[in-house]
Amino acid sequence: MAHVDNLRRHFPAVRNTAFLDTGSFGALPDVAVQSMQDTLTWELTEGRLAAAYAERLIVAQRQVRDQLASLLGGDASGFMLTDGTTHGLNTVLWGLPLQPGDEVIVTDVEHEGAVLPAFVQRQRRDVVVKVIDGTLSAESIVNVLDRTITPRTRLILCSHVSRGTGHRLPLEQIVQVAHARGVYVAVDGAQGAGAEPFDLRASGVDFYAFPGHKWLCGPVGVGALYVRRQVQGVLEQTFIGSHSLAESDAWNWSGTYLAAPGVSRFEHNRGDLAKWVGWLESLQFLRVTAGWDYAYTHIQGLSGQLMDMLLDFDHVRVVTPRDRRVGLVHFRVHQVDAVSFVRSAAERAVTVRAVPERQLVRVSTAVYNHEEELGRLVNVVKAARG
Repeated sequence: MAHVDNLRRHFPAVRNTAFLDTGSFGALPDVAVQSMQDTLTWELTEGRLAAAYAERLIVAQRQVRDQLASLLGGDASGFMLTDGTTHGLNTVLWGLPLQPGDEVIVTDVEHEGAVLPAFVQRQRRDVVVKVIDGTLSAESIVNVLDRTITPRTRLILCSHVSRGTGHRLPLEQIVQVAHARGVYVAVDGAQGAGAEPFDLRASGVDFYAFPGHKWLCGPVGVGALYVRRQVQGVLEQTFIGSHSLAESDAWNWSGTYLAAPGVSRFEHNRGDLAKWVGWLESLQFLRVTAGWDYAYTHIQGLSGQLMDMLLDFDHVRVVTPRDRRVGLVHFRVHQVDAVSFVRSAAERAVTVRAVPERQLVRVSTAVYNHEEELGRLVNVVKAARG
């Protein structure tokens, strides 16, 4: 446990509570915050002079893309930088040339930030949205998808890991079925990126959107969308600005412009330098100081350990399948409202999340968590027996 104890010294937030809600917001490492503060000090004292600011921003974002490519595979040029998962998924749904009557298939375990963009397509472009049961076994999900796809199906939208039940979806098999029928696959990677080993190129997913503020321990307002090289030409630009161009002056008053190559043509706004510098520091810290292999093993080990601990209670039902877990564990406490349980946990300095629509408690295990924190959660479970 010496390594995790050392890591925890860099995450002050975990000293105040049993920090078991990384699935909502990950803790920030001190090196990221220091880098952000240094950047803001530079902006304050030196002024945000256009050339210097733009140069620093371009360098930081290029390095972020390099870190993401190292972590998730794929080419760095395939990552469009965004302000979060929903931004990326909106880029996909508005960028695809969907026509009235085209179909998008979603599961019923998706985050609203993923399915609402699909519902807007139904309202604005008369697209058909089909919803399937996402709680089925991996084999059943694939079989249902295969039966649901028609010649008008254009896209399957699903999570890497369901925020509502904690189970990993069978992405690789979904991609095989979809591609065999000429259908694209877009993935909400919010609960998967940084929580388990995942190779985008090997998976074959066409679009993968994720935020920086969960298991990747960055500030809020950063994220990325990966677009597989073979489908980059399919997406059309919806929002565009000077940063979407190959060069800042690559346009004229006749309406002609030259878009940037690859997915960077979708980046219409470069964003805040301090945030991108902060995320870069977090990514480098996780890769170098923590080590991704250690992080994945630790996350998986703690989630399994928690499941074992919860088996001792006859008033608790674990919903997340053990063989399909990543960093989330969902459970239900008999005759105890999930929101009330989370409130009781907070009173005991244990931070977890409720999924009210399913009456589930959601626990997130991360690289900085300690088994002692699981013990503190179990004490809350014991107290809820009555």
